Amino acid sequence: MPTARVVSEAVAVSRPNLSNFITRAVALVACCVVCGVAPGSPVQAAPQAPAAAPAPPTTAGRTSTPAEELPRGRVVERVATLKDPSQTYALYLPSDYTPGRRRPVLYCFDPIARGAVPVKLFAEAAERFGWVVAGSNNSRNGPLKPSLDAAGAMIEDVQTRLSVDGARTYTTGFSGGARQAILLDFLCKHCLAGVIAASAGYPINFKPEAPVTFALFGTAGTDDFNFPEVKTLDAEFSRLGAAHRFENFEGGHAWPPPELAAAAVEWMELQALKSGLRQKDEAFTAGVWGRRLEEARRLEGESKSYAAYRAYESLAADFRGLRDTAEADGRLAALGASKEVKAALRDEAEQSSRQRQLVGELLDLAEKRRGDYEGREQAAADFRAKVEGLRVKSKAEADTGERRVARRTLNQVSAHFYETAAGLRQQHARPAEVVAALEIASEVASRSPQLFYELAVAHAANSDKKRSLAALRKAFELGFKDTAALEKEPALEPLRGDAEYKRLVEGLK
Repeated sequence: MPTARVVSEAVAVSRPNLSNFITRAVALVACCVVCGVAPGSPVQAAPQAPAAAPAPPTTAGRTSTPAEELPRGRVVERVATLKDPSQTYALYLPSDYTPGRRRPVLYCFDPIARGAVPVKLFAEAAERFGWVVAGSNNSRNGPLKPSLDAAGAMIEDVQTRLSVDGARTYTTGFSGGARQAILLDFLCKHCLAGVIAASAGYPINFKPEAPVTFALFGTAGTDDFNFPEVKTLDAEFSRLGAAHRFENFEGGHAWPPPELAAAAVEWMELQALKSGLRQKDEAFTAGVWGRRLEEARRLEGESKSYAAYRAYESLAADFRGLRDTAEADGRLAALGASKEVKAALRDEAEQSSRQRQLVGELLDLAEKRRGDYEGREQAAADFRAKVEGLRVKSKAEADTGERRVARRTLNQVSAHFYETAAGLRQQHARPAEVVAALEIASEVASRSPQLFYELAVAHAANSDKKRSLAALRKAFELGFKDTAALEKEPALEPLRGDAEYKRLVEGLK
């Protein structure tokens, strides 16, 4: 993979000229892969739509239309680009959109090409603040060139059809999509105003270097195996003096909930005020300050010291330069000196360290259980015992550091072997190697219907009909329902005449 310096020097584009930067960069980075959780990951999936405060109605199935015909105030799930109808994206235009006013624009990247998922997620905030939101239906985890082609096609089409503000271009992504959202800033040589990174940070072999010119809003679930990564990235941005904020939510590896997505857009508006990209707005500034100060006070009043500490910390940082932050600074200092907050900070650091240790131990045991290693049977037994111990801890009722570490560790190990299998398939490795990786992944994530479906496909590709049917049966028992995937999967063709296969599929239908 090329270094960040090589990539950023390869393309020089000013903020108003974003439409063709990717085309000129693709040749340089065609062999790269944006790393993250592979499509169909066994870990917690992203929400299909906001769980609360639903977005405006969806218009599905639309194809290419002139800008003046694109509906306002609703999500259009499929807009075909004018140059290439095979490239499509989901789109949200605010109700008051007119060509005469340039709007901030948010480009979204989902790891499995579900453009409508993030567009629906951000639609309510987009309506409030007047943003245009577009989400690629083609960009996904895997080889980078197709994803960059998709990003370039979407961006060019949006800039051709719509009136968007090149100085206020934002990107967002989940998992591997977050890595791509950040990568775009390298490719266009710092053309982005901000990035909302969900559950992942910089692409592999890239790291933040001064000057960081975009504002970063990072999110991660408390049980997300990438929680330490996003938290560490937040600290790195602080060290570099770059605009940043990190917020966590209850959950795993997923897009953030709607209220946090809205907070991210609101935060970007504050950053625009601070940088001069948005005109001063005292009413807006005072309103956000008052609401967030009240929330910090509430947390402190409920003796949630660490949560209050983090609320005051972000409040002081976000409004410094916009208004007097003395109250937030004072409460931050007082809480930071408390035993409760110091203990919480230590515990958070220890969770990350413990997760790294456990993941390393499990990967080492998994390696030893393979091949001709003389202690492979003992290694396999130790692996199962350690996984089972973590599984017990992961099911604890109380939300503790121990439970979080157990969940993060199991998810990370399962995702590691799932990604390994995906990489082996791309390299056209022997089917038996793919099976071996998926067997370990399914052993760790033993309740994942997607994993057992993938295992069934791998066994079929390995000409093992009996094990393929067994894995498929397990996938169905766990709730696998994607009949379209079944019908399209060529590896399952040898099974389609089998009586048990027919019975299983008929039961699913």
